[in-house]
Amino acid sequence: MIRMFYTDPGYFSNWEYNDVTVATQCSANHLHHVVKLWERWSGPISVAVFAPNLEASFATDAILSMQKCWPDMKKRVTFHLVYPTQHKADVSESTGTLDYNSCEELRQIIHDYGGDDSQNYKGDIPYPHNVLRNAARKGAATEFVFLIDVDVMPSLHMREGFNEFANKFKHGLYEEKGDKAVFVVPVFEILKGHQCPDDKADLKDAQMTRKEVRPFHNATCRWCHEPEDHDNWLMKPKNEHMEVAFNATWNKIGFDCLYLLSWEPFYIARRSVPLFDERFKQYGFDRIEQICELHVAGYRFSVLNNAFLVHDGWKEAHAAARMTETFRNWVLFHFHFQQALLKMYDEPLSCAPVQTWIPRGQRLLGDINNRHARIQRKFLSSEV
Repeated sequence: MIRMFYTDPGYFSNWEYNDVTVATQCSANHLHHVVKLWERWSGPISVAVFAPNLEASFATDAILSMQKCWPDMKKRVTFHLVYPTQHKADVSESTGTLDYNSCEELRQIIHDYGGDDSQNYKGDIPYPHNVLRNAARKGAATEFVFLIDVDVMPSLHMREGFNEFANKFKHGLYEEKGDKAVFVVPVFEILKGHQCPDDKADLKDAQMTRKEVRPFHNATCRWCHEPEDHDNWLMKPKNEHMEVAFNATWNKIGFDCLYLLSWEPFYIARRSVPLFDERFKQYGFDRIEQICELHVAGYRFSVLNNAFLVHDGWKEAHAAARMTETFRNWVLFHFHFQQALLKMYDEPLSCAPVQTWIPRGQRLLGDINNRHARIQRKFLSSEV
């Protein structure tokens, strides 16, 4: 890994420790999202970029070109190139710039790199989401980290609102180091190409009047964000200052266990929260595992009012290949990760459903113990 890649020498002097850093990750073909993120977030941003082999040459030229187009980006954004040891970063084809005539053309060149933009990484190397998330987190120099995907955009002035919120307590959140709270930010999705809402009033109008906005993964995995209770959140009046709208209760009556097992919220948390398990690669359970650990470790999930995220485009059904990836991670989660949590924490908490869920297409008949044994044998006989 190459940390602090092409960063302004005065980067660390620009920020107080009592602040919030956006931590995100992507492959080279999604670097164009960083520009919009930088435009909407006024604080520091830490970006981990997956750059194996010659991907590193394009990533290098893209980053340097972005910094020429938007010089102030160096003052707020750090890039960290991450690559597997067997596919080391190769910058031999880097020229130091991309061939473009305008900054808007540069965005399009990065957007078009590699063809289809629908996937974060399209190579034959497993995409290490959690390695990248941890790298981005470790690149943050502030007390709080806002961990999000690179293609979701925050509401305007969220950083300022959270810092005011954090400092209004008797001693301030920045002084209460032992507080076990993560601050969940509800996430929505908007029709491709429509303007991202700036505040809650604009968001409500976009959803209820213009019908452009809906809860994130509404058609593909609605339960993945069900505990954020979007309808309840939208009914909360917009206040002048940021505040906690409600706490998401893990075992709330009426919640299907599957909702909680599949919950993958975006949140602001202290830099000291548990890291992501780097065994999870590609898609499925890669964020759920860390939320599960936070629950078992005794953290509470406070959903913020007046703060939200928006993904550009409505999510569509995944390709069949993703189901295989999800199945592998499901087995890793149930048979290895959750068992390890029992040994790590004394709290008698669990995030498993009452009856273990098996992905469609992998469901087998027979005694549950026999099914588990057969699934585990299948998993262990294949490559994770």
